[in-house]
Amino acid sequence: MTAALILSAYAFAVALLAPPLITRHWPSDRAPRLTVVLLQILTSSFLVAAVGAGLALAITLVDGLSQLSPTLEACADQLPVTDHGSLGTALGHLGWISAVVLSARLLYCLLTTFGTARRRRRAHSEMLRMLATRDERLGVLVLDHPAPACYCLPGDVVITTGALERLSAMQLEAVLLHERAHLSGRHHLIIALATAIRRAVPHIKLLDYAERETRRLVELIADDAAVARTSAPTVAAALAVIGTSHVPDPDETGSPVPETALAIDSSPTLRRIRRLLGLDLSLTRRGHALTVTAITAATNLPLALLGVTGATTVFRPCPRSGDSGWPQTVVMSVDADSLDGASAP
Repeated sequence: MTAALILSAYAFAVALLAPPLITRHWPSDRAPRLTVVLLQILTSSFLVAAVGAGLALAITLVDGLSQLSPTLEACADQLPVTDHGSLGTALGHLGWISAVVLSARLLYCLLTTFGTARRRRRAHSEMLRMLATRDERLGVLVLDHPAPACYCLPGDVVITTGALERLSAMQLEAVLLHERAHLSGRHHLIIALATAIRRAVPHIKLLDYAERETRRLVELIADDAAVARTSAPTVAAALAVIGTSHVPDPDETGSPVPETALAIDSSPTLRRIRRLLGLDLSLTRRGHALTVTAITAATNLPLALLGVTGATTVFRPCPRSGDSGWPQTVVMSVDADSLDGASAP
C-alpha cells in the first residue's frame, strides 16, 4: 500500500510539475538533443510509475495465495491491507486491472500509431513515384509545385520546384543537410513514440507537452546538423526563404507537405532564425555538465524509487513459522511414580 502511494505521488508530481519547470528553467533551445532525451525519460518514468502503482496495489491480494504455502500465509498476514476486508479486495482488483489496461492501451497505441504512419508514408511514396522526378545529381525527388517546401520520408528527400527556384546553391545544400539529418537521426520514430504515448493517456499535461516539444526540438537538432556543415547565416537564410514564403493562391495549390513528413518549416521560423543568428547564448561547458547531471538524476530517481518500494513490499520480513504473537507456554508431562521416587529419602 505504501509503495502504491509513493509511486502514485511520483507520477502525479512529474505529470504536473515537469512541464512548467522545463519551460522556465531548462535550456531547451541550447541543448535540444539532451532535452529530447529528458522528455523521453520523464514520460517513460511516468508510465512505469503508473503501472507500478497498480501492481503494488495488486500485491495486496497475495493473501489469496496463502492456501498454497504456510510461508505465504504468514507474509500475507503482515500486509497492511489484505483481502480479509472488502476495501483491500477492491483496491487489489483495481490495481491489477488498471495496470493491465494501461499496459494494453499503451501497446495498442504504439501499434496503431506506427502502423498508421507507415501506411500513410507508403501511400505518399507511391504517389511520388508517379508525380515526382528523381534528380540524380542532388539525390532527391523533385515535385512540381509552386510552394517552396522540402521534406523527407524514410529513404527519400522531396523538394519542390518552387524551392529550387528560390534557394541559392549554399541554401539548397543547407536545406538538404537538414532533411538528411532527420533521416539519419530517425526523428520520425521519435515523434511517433511521443505521439503514441500521448494517445495512450490523453489529457496529461506532461505527455502533451512532450509531444509538442519533441516535434519542435527535432527541427533544432536538424538545424544544428546543417550548421555544422555550412554556416548559421546560410541555414537562417534558407529558413527565411522556405519558412516565410507564401503561395500566391493557397486555395488552389495547397501545401505539398504530407502530415506524416518532417518539413523544414514545421516549427516557428522566427524563433529558429533568432537562435541560429546567435541571439540566444549557446550552452556553456558548465551548463552542459549541469544538464547531463540533471538527466542522470532524472534517470536514476524513478529506478531507485521503484527498487526501494519494491524491496519494502516484496521482501518485508515474515514471522517465523508458528509465531502467533503470544508467549509460548511449554507444558511438561511428568510421571507420578517418578515424582514419588524422587521425593523418597
